[in-house]
Parts: sequence; C-alpha cells; structure tokens
Amino acid sequence: MMNSSSKQNSKKENHRSDHRSDDRHGGNRRSGDRIRWGSLRFRLSLVFAILLMSVSAVYFYLMSTSSADYLAEMMQKRNIDLAASIAKELKIDSATNEIPGEELENLFHAAMIINPNIKLYMVGHDGEILTASANPGEIKMQEIDVDQIEAFIHQTDSMPIYGDDPRFPAEPRVFSATQLLSQDGSLHCYLYITLGSEHETDAASIRHSYILMVLGRALLVALVVTLIIGLLLVLWLTRDLKKVAEAVRQMEQGDYSVRVQASSSDELNDLAVAFNTMASEIQTAMNQLKQNDELRRELIANVSHDLRTPLASVEGYVETILLKKHLLSDAEQQGYLETILKNTRRLTRLVADLFALSKLEAQQTQPQPETFSLVELAHDILLQLTPKAQENKVTLKSDFAKDIPLAYADVSLIARVLQNLMENAIQYTPEQGKVTVIVDKPEGKEVKVCISDTGQGIAEEDLRHIFDRFYRSSNVRAKSQSGLGLGLAIAKKIVELHGSELQVESEVGKGTTFWFLLPVSEEVTVPKLV
Repeated sequence: MMNSSSKQNSKKENHRSDHRSDDRHGGNRRSGDRIRWGSLRFRLSLVFAILLMSVSAVYFYLMSTSSADYLAEMMQKRNIDLAASIAKELKIDSATNEIPGEELENLFHAAMIINPNIKLYMVGHDGEILTASANPGEIKMQEIDVDQIEAFIHQTDSMPIYGDDPRFPAEPRVFSATQLLSQDGSLHCYLYITLGSEHETDAASIRHSYILMVLGRALLVALVVTLIIGLLLVLWLTRDLKKVAEAVRQMEQGDYSVRVQASSSDELNDLAVAFNTMASEIQTAMNQLKQNDELRRELIANVSHDLRTPLASVEGYVETILLKKHLLSDAEQQGYLETILKNTRRLTRLVADLFALSKLEAQQTQPQPETFSLVELAHDILLQLTPKAQENKVTLKSDFAKDIPLAYADVSLIARVLQNLMENAIQYTPEQGKVTVIVDKPEGKEVKVCISDTGQGIAEEDLRHIFDRFYRSSNVRAKSQSGLGLGLAIAKKIVELHGSELQVESEVGKGTTFWFLLPVSEEVTVPKLV
C-alpha cells in the first residue's frame, strides 16, 4: 500500500495531467475558432480568388489587345484600294515589259511626301522583292509571303490580314496590295504597300484612353464584388462542415452527446446524418461500457463478499481439525466436515452459476428441444426440493390442470429454470408460508407454468431490477442471504432462448408469482437464439 506522501505526489501529478489535458483541449478550441491557413475553407477561397483574378486578367488583356486589332482592321479597310489607285499611275513599257525606273522613283517620292509611314514594294511571282521605296539598308528580308497577298486581293480571309514587313521581319503589319498586269494580261508583279505604324500609336493611346480606364475600373469593381460574394458563398456552403468539425472536437473531449444540425440537403447533410448515427452508436457503446464496468465492479464486490465467507469457514474448520484432531471427538469432527462440505457445495454452486450465465450471455448455449411432460418435470423437482422446504418450514404444493399436453423445449434447461424459481421462492418465504407450482393450459397452443409464494413480496423499486445480474434487494442484503443474485438472470435468459418471456407479479406483504409460457409438442418449431 502507498503511504500518505506517495498518495499526495500521485494526486499532484494527476492534477498537473488534468491541467495539461485542459490546456491541450483549450488550444484545440482556440485553433478551431479562427480560420487556419491550411483549412478547406481557406483553400477553397484561395482557389476561387486565383481563378477569378486569372479570368479577369485574361479578359483585360484581350480587351487591350483587341483594340490594336480593331485599329489595324479599320486602317486596312480605309486603305483597301490604296495599292490599286497607285497602280493606275504605273504603266508597263510594252517594248521592255518593264516599268521605267524614273517613273517608279517619282511614284515612290510622291507617296513618301503624301504619307511617310507607308512603304512601297514591287514583288515578283515568287515573293522576291524587285524594288522598294525604302532604303536598301533598311530591308532585312528579300522575300514576302505571296499567300497573304493573294488572300488580301481575293478577300479569302477576314481583316485584318497581316503581312511581312521587310524592314521589321518580327513585326507583321497590315498592308494593301494589287496585281500589275502586262500588256498581254499576264501577271507582271505585285504592288505591296505596308501601311506603317500609326495604328500602333493609336492603339497605345487607346490603352490610356478614358474609355479603357472606365472599363478597367468597372472590371475591378466587378472583380471585388464577385470575390466578396464568392467568399460568402464558400462560407455558407462550408458552414455545415464546420459544424461537423466542431462536433468532432467536442467528441474528442469526451462529449458523446453532441449532434450536428445540418441546414442543407446536399452531401454535407449526408455527412452530418452519418456523424449523428456514429455518435449515437458511440454513445450507446460508451454507456454500455460504463454499465459493464459498474457490473464488473459489482461482480468483484459480490464475489469477494459471497466467496470470502465460505472460504474463511472452510479454512477455519480445516485448521481446527489439523491442530486439534486429537482433542476433538468423532461427533465434532463429523460436524466440522459436514460444515466444510456444505460450504464447498455452496462455492461450487456459485461458480457453476457464473459459468452458466456467461455461456448464456455469450450465446454459447443452444437449446435442444424435445417432447416431454412438463407436469412430470415439475413434480420431480418439487420432490427434490421438499426436504429443503421442510427445513425452512415452508409448505410445497402443486396445482396441475387436467389434460396438460406435452411441451416442446429443452428439458435440462427448463428444469434449471424451475429449480431456480422454486429455490428462490422457498428461500424468501417465511416460516409457515406456502409455495405453489401451477401448470395450466391457457388458450392457444402453449403451456403456462407459475411459481407462486406467500412471501414478503418485492418492492416496486426493486421489481424492475430483479432480473439484472448480481442484483439483490436491500431486504436480501440486510438479512445476509447467500447467493450472487444470478438465479433469476439465468432463468430469464433460458426462457428467452425458448422464444418466451419470464413475467413477474408481486405485492409487498402478500407474495410473488413468476410465470412463463412454453410451446406444446404440436408446434414442432426449433427455437432460435435471441
């Protein structure tokens, strides 16, 4: 056993452990109250915000770049006939089938004066640049894609149609083009005019224009409003999930009565219903464990109490015989041995009852029904218990109806029930009392068995517990009656194995009656385990 110092140290350590447990649970509660960075709600909000900002950025980029395409399309449409009008001023010499160089120089000079941003190119059949208004040092490519020129001339593509710019190969530009025909009507070359970069200046200016700024602000406001609404929707959609998480935390702290009230009808509601079902099962299991623990403690106490007395008696008488065997007479030794035998039989009965009840509760005992006479069985047990009744000065009587049909049940198990009920009635019936065994046949294909006594009766507060394991009323404990209170529990289990129920009626001061029903032999139905 621990001394007082060790007990105090143990209490202090338990106290510190309780504080640590409370701090840990409190920390969990505090962490659950705030939004954590790694929570599902935060991740959903972050993904929504990123997607919304990405879509807005793409939209703003497309809106900005589309202005340049719009200006390029407008410029190309305004100058769609520019090359054709200039080509009218060019005449191909019929003798040389060439355009005079002086005429080209004058044309290039006039075009540069009118619009210095355009450049003129004479392009051959295969796209080779024949001559150009630009300085030779500025030209960085010698061939132009003829397919784009043909697409422009025959309008096979939608505008804007971009073509090569010999001065800036990496920057396609809008253009105007036409065919120059020889005197015989064959293609002589193409007149290819790049329209310059003024539309780029216009595009740059429109990017900073008032309209684009208004559109940008409107987009920003829509982005903020949509983001706020989206975050609120995320909070609303995950509210039930937060309830489930909070309920799990409370259950972790030992509150098994917590339930989740879901406010939606989606998968989160299914999760809440499943959690509530699980919580109910866990609570039932925990209550059962507590009840089993209480029964275990009661069993230990009852077994310790009921086994200690006969064991102490056996030990005392054996020691007396061993130490004083030469001083004891034969009659005294015989009395001591009979007492020892009586106590060992009592111990054997207690152990047998415990073993029988454990097998019944574990459903390891299965009845083997057969046809037998219930009247004969009750009469045999009545004869066996007559000596005990006479010893207690209690009268045993039988009341068997006529023409009782044969019963169909397990003979040995029903005999155990009758014996337990009769012994219980004899034990708790006072002197000059009476115990009656009744076998009757009510309406239907069943036989009724009653064991009635004129004992002290059972109080109402004890009546609902008499079939509980190890239960004994306060009157029994006060009179120090022997037994673990297993007889009625065993009898109830056996009767239930036969598909029936052990009933009890009692009135304080007048007596108690136990009764149950058994099927007759015509109902050849094998009882199932319950």
